Formats: sequence, structure tokens, C-alpha cells
Amino acid sequence: MIKCFWYMLLGGLIAFSPYRALAVEFCDMQSVVATYKAALHRKKYGDVESAHKTFLKLAHAAVAPAQRHVAEYFLEEARGDMALEKAIMWSQLATWGGDGAAQDIVKRAVDSARHQVANTGLAWAKDWRPSKADCGLGAGEQQKGDDFQIVGRFPIIRHEKLDEDIFAAFATRLGEAFSEVEAVAPYFAPLVQLIPALEILPSGEGSDRFIQWGEENEWVQVSAGFLHDQSPRQLAYSLVLAAQRHLFAKLDDAEFQDQIATRYGKIKIYGSLYGDVKTKEFLSQMSEAIKQARELPVILRDKVNFLDEIHYMPPSRYHDRRFPDSKLFATYDYRRSHPEKRMMVVTHGIAFQTVEELILELVRVGELAQQHVRIEGMKGQVNSKKREDAILQALQGNLKKMEEAFTGQTAKKQESVTAWEANGPDAVTKVYCESVYAQVKAAIALKMDAISASQTIKFRNCAKARKVWRDYRSGETKK
Repeated sequence: MIKCFWYMLLGGLIAFSPYRALAVEFCDMQSVVATYKAALHRKKYGDVESAHKTFLKLAHAAVAPAQRHVAEYFLEEARGDMALEKAIMWSQLATWGGDGAAQDIVKRAVDSARHQVANTGLAWAKDWRPSKADCGLGAGEQQKGDDFQIVGRFPIIRHEKLDEDIFAAFATRLGEAFSEVEAVAPYFAPLVQLIPALEILPSGEGSDRFIQWGEENEWVQVSAGFLHDQSPRQLAYSLVLAAQRHLFAKLDDAEFQDQIATRYGKIKIYGSLYGDVKTKEFLSQMSEAIKQARELPVILRDKVNFLDEIHYMPPSRYHDRRFPDSKLFATYDYRRSHPEKRMMVVTHGIAFQTVEELILELVRVGELAQQHVRIEGMKGQVNSKKREDAILQALQGNLKKMEEAFTGQTAKKQESVTAWEANGPDAVTKVYCESVYAQVKAAIALKMDAISASQTIKFRNCAKARKVWRDYRSGETKK
């Protein structure tokens, strides 16, 4: 109910904001996307000059795909003075902004130019700065409440499970981050203006710095873990990056060359936001692990395919809390996962992990995600004192007790499901052991050696998994 109230309040702020009239200044994502698509439509149907004028306005607002179109115009259409220098400048800026297609334009323009012309264009790019949109950044009066604040022109919403004091502290940190954007990301600073609102989420592990443009509410969700940073600079950069990723996803003819993210199939892989961890190695190794996991038996392969996102959140020297709470290499993020997004979080830095060891982690976390789905399906259906045992039996494939204990009549969330969600999947011994058992089956399928497998698999008290592994090793020894 509280969150619904803030949704309505936010809608009212957007509807009656004095900045809404400044849409031409590109202060919101909808205006940018609509303007870009209209210009692209005109260009496709031959109205090149009109399209160029619109793309040029967007280019001055730091929209990289528009900068690419401007570069194409100066390279292929314009006949005025210094057109080639302008093509080099705009294509270089678009490349820095993450537009993958712009890299080819830079090469073509530089290759066709004299040395002095090329140097001039590249120097212009280095000295260029975007136009400032008058969106009231930092000028708005601060409005404060336990669940809602306005920092500058940005509505800030508290997640229902976030502590009020942490929320208040994070609003201050956001104000510091907004003031740092121009220094941290001088070529892309206007992009933060496109953020309609921010929701502050509770942090997970000690090193958690999660940030994404939420698909459900169309605003940025950011973890309070950024409070532990020694400065607001990384949060400032992260706000720009979130806007870049979302903007490119909205444009059909643009592909973002993300420096710290990739994907393999449908699985998105996000690297660390910090430069002192091995992000490139992580992206490469995790992509290869997903690729090789496709060769596993289908029941194990499906567990890996069940994941939607993998986030790399190891400790950093820029972070006050250096060590994550969990001793596990990776965890299933059940707090932020939902039916359309199953998330795995890697909380330890890449050290000597092999691709095979990463596959075992993918299988284990995928198993936990599948278990979460089963438990989600049982919410509000429990009608028995033996509900916990029934859930655990069901998770291990025995549906008989569940059928006896569950009905479709109860609408109340019961204690066993609540406790599972509060403590996480690894808090339930039988559930954890099922994920370990899946790891053992994967290790056997991969024919891993004993040392590599033992470094990854944390058997704890999982007797069934330990017996299967012992039997396998015994058979291998006799060969």
C-alpha cells in the first residue's frame, strides 16, 4: 500500500513537473527515444538533411548512436569545410560512448584522411563536451520523508525492506554522486538526466554494488551497498552506465559495446564496476563455462540455462567492507530474483578457478534457482503442520507429502516459505545438499580430477553427494 502511494505521487511529480515542458532539452528517456526513432525514420525514407539536424541535437546531448549518424553524414553526405575532421570527431565520440558500429566509421574516416586532418579530428573529440540540458539538476528543493525524498530533480524511493536511516544516508550519497558526474564521465554527463527516479534496495553481500534500470517500473534500482564505497565517484559512473545500457536497449539500430558486460545466449554477464578486479578474465571465463556447460547431460544443462543474469561483485580496495559475508564463491540472489529474472552473484575474485570449476558453480546456483521456482509455486497453499517437511520432500522429487499438505484454498503466506525467503536457500540443509549433489553429477560428467572438484564442491554434511563422489573416485582408481 505504501509503495502504491509513492507510485501515484511519482506519477504526479512527473505529470506536473515544471521540467516536463523542457522535453526538447532531452531530460527524459521517452523524449530521447521518440526523437531518435523519428529521425531514423526520416533518414530511411530519404529526408537526410532533416534527420541530420535532429541527430545533431541528440549528439550534442551525448547520445552515442546519434553521434554515429552525424559522423556518417559528414563522411558520406556533407561537402562543407572540415567535414572529414567532423566525421572523425563524431565517430570517435560515438565509439567512446559505446556504439559498436561507430568503430568502423572511425577507421574509414582516418584511413581516408591526411595525417594532419586525422589528428585534428581526434583532438576535437578529446576537447569536446556535451551541451548542458537545463533540467534543474541540483536546483530542486529537498523533500524528505521516511519512504521518499527528492534529491535535485530526482525522486528517491525506499524499498520496503530497507532501513530508514540507511535510506536517508543513501539520499545524501546520491546527491554527492550527481554532483560528481561531470568530473567522472565528462563526455556522457547529460545521460543521468534521463533517469526518472531511483529505488534504493537493501544490499546483499558485503561487496554488493548492484545497479540496473528496472524493467517493471522503468526506473533505476540501486543497492545501498554503494554506501560502503570510500567515495561517490563509482556510483556517479554507475548511474551513467545504467542510462547508457537502457538507452541502447531501446534503439533498434544500436548495440552497446559494454566494457564490463557481455552475454552468452540469453544469459547476461555483468563484470565488476571496479577497475582493480579481473573483469575481462571473468567475462571470458564465464562465457566459456556457459558454452561448455551446454555439453552436459540435459538435466544439468537445464539448470545452467535457467539462469538469466550473472553479476560479478567481489571485494575492492575502493570499498570499505573488503570481504563478502559468504564463504561460497557464488550465491543465488533470491531477494532480487523473480519469474522473469534469475540472478547469480559471484562474491569472490577470480583467482585460479578453471572453466570446469565455474561450471560446477553454475550448476549449483541453477539448482537453487529451480528450487526457488518450486517454492514460489507453493506460496499461500500450505494447510498442514508438516508443511516444511512437505516442501523439502517436494524439492527432492517426492510429491506425495506435498499433495497431502497443500491445497489451493489458503491465500496466506505460510511460515516455511517465509523462513526460506528470509534465510536463503543455503540455510536449508536438504536444499543445499541437492545443489551439491547436482555439482557432483556435473563433476563426474566433466571427468574432473579429485583436487579441482574438492576445491569447488563444499560437501558439508551431504551424505548422498559424498557417497556418489566416493564411489566414482573408487571406480576411477581401479582403472
